[in-house]
Amino acid sequence: MLKYSIRAGAIASVFIITPAFAADLTEADFDYLKTPDVQSHGMMIQDLGPKDQSRLHVLINDPTTANNPIARAKVVSDALAEFKSHQDWEVEHRGEFWGDPKRRIPN
Repeated sequence: MLKYSIRAGAIASVFIITPAFAADLTEADFDYLKTPDVQSHGMMIQDLGPKDQSRLHVLINDPTTANNPIARAKVVSDALAEFKSHQDWEVEHRGEFWGDPKRRIPN
């Protein structure tokens, strides 16, 4: 019985704790994105979904690149370029999602 209680507790904690790690872009993130180290992508950032915003927030605040601004800028710029390519693909393929081109947006 104890074994099942521990498993249930572990599973419940995953569902309770995991959403706490999802984060939107903060003011500090937007300030970082305005720095000359990161190439500007303008309006593209406003069109990012929650998953991409969370990923970008994590990259900007990654402790492994905290002491290396060049590495951080490269990682963030690469992610922004990837997001831009996804958005461009969706513009070229109206009604489709870049991650699943066979699935169409319902009308």
